[in-house]
Amino acid sequence: MKRLTSVFQTLLLTFSICSAAAVYNSTAEARSSVPVLNRIEGTVWDPYRRPVRDLYVELQNENYFALARVRTDSTGRFSFIGVSAGRFNIRVITSGTNYLEYNESVDLVSVVRGGSDAAYLEIVLKLDKSKVNSGLAEITDAIFVQDVPEEARKMYHKGLKDLEKGDVGLNEIEEALKIFPTYFDALNTLGTHYVSKKEYQKSLVYLIRAVDVNQRSFSTYYALAYACYELEHRPEALEAARAATILQPKSFNAQLLYGTLLRMDHSYEKAEAALTEAQKLSKNRPVPEVHWQLALLYNKLGRNQEAADQLEIYLKLQPDAADRKGIQDTIARLRKDTKKKFVSLNQ
Repeated sequence: MKRLTSVFQTLLLTFSICSAAAVYNSTAEARSSVPVLNRIEGTVWDPYRRPVRDLYVELQNENYFALARVRTDSTGRFSFIGVSAGRFNIRVITSGTNYLEYNESVDLVSVVRGGSDAAYLEIVLKLDKSKVNSGLAEITDAIFVQDVPEEARKMYHKGLKDLEKGDVGLNEIEEALKIFPTYFDALNTLGTHYVSKKEYQKSLVYLIRAVDVNQRSFSTYYALAYACYELEHRPEALEAARAATILQPKSFNAQLLYGTLLRMDHSYEKAEAALTEAQKLSKNRPVPEVHWQLALLYNKLGRNQEAADQLEIYLKLQPDAADRKGIQDTIARLRKDTKKKFVSLNQ
């Protein structure tokens, strides 16, 4: 990947990135004119007390019915704000990783009318020994060991704790890098942090340096692929996304991004393979974007019946789609003309 990193260093950084994070819809029901501010927040750590990014955390009711899902940010944090009082279950979804799934019950009680309650969870995941022993450790980031000066290590961990304070935490991690410029965890944390904050011009500087230090990090390549994609540097985005799928082939997000970039690159056969894999990986919890991308792809290939099928699934999963009527009209045209390429959708 040395060629890749040298190309990245010459890029003009000008654009922004679409967040992969899921949007949380409040599950609270209005019980009075005073808004309920109950919340459940926490941080997800790996067994080595490093924050785990890009994992889904699910809020379930006491009957284990899913109410909402969010994704952990660059510091491993998640939050559900505005939930009603009651008993809930927090589930950390670890499919596609070598971690055991995590579940914990939480009780929220509104003691007085209009009052609120809060719960904070420190979740430390455990390794699934059956997967590690079977040689599947490569599914997640490979453990990267560095001989880091103690002063830099302490400053970095202090910065991690202070990241929610904004510039304080960022400055502390920068100080750690001044002490030890090739500190991978610090570089990767800053890079992915800026991606989560949509400051992509800043993110690439750290992500490129992180790749130079450690070329086995899924999270680094995944963030790098997103940043380059939104900066419209497609060849570099495609290369980074390809690396991400090699490092973590069972990542739904990586396969979706890779398939999207391959479709835009007119590599339709490879695009179909990646998007189909993303569809399989998300079969238990279908994601609208997968079916949108497959619809675009199948239409480009003249397979309009299949494109129409995918758009119908998309509307089923996305009932509040902004241009629902326009998409329905497109489906009708696709059913009528099995070869014509539609142009009404954003391609």
